[in-house]
Amino acid sequence: MSLPLFLIPMLVGLITQGIKPFFNRKWYARLGDKGRKIPRYGGMPSAHTAFIFSLATTVGIVDGFTSGDFAIAAVLVVIVLDDALRMRIFLSRYGAALRRLINKLPENERNLFPYLESRLGHKPLEVIVGALIGVILTLLILFFFHHHLR
Repeated sequence: MSLPLFLIPMLVGLITQGIKPFFNRKWYARLGDKGRKIPRYGGMPSAHTAFIFSLATTVGIVDGFTSGDFAIAAVLVVIVLDDALRMRIFLSRYGAALRRLINKLPENERNLFPYLESRLGHKPLEVIVGALIGVILTLLILFFFHHHLR
């Protein structure tokens, strides 16, 4: 395993996840609500998108943009984007519908059910910003540590 292919996307993903509180102050301000409003999924920027774009960028630069490895990374980009923009939106709708049904139950029975997220997916801007962060941070890291690549 080539170390940059593993470490750079991990670092970019962690950095992106770490800056979410600065973009999502409302969510983090509600920590007193038993922690239920902590953003688990969704929010600005998309850390999953930053991670996968970092992986694709790293693979493209290290192995070449015409390599089979880059083709695999590009397919993973499509899968992650589909998940972030489409699949989790459907799950959010199910969570919201189930929460409305649970709220119709008597008060003492509502606590039997876990809190259901109603915002799991990303808005297109969150994904675009995540992609930009992924590519830009990767290029910066590769620029500063280019002598360690091979």
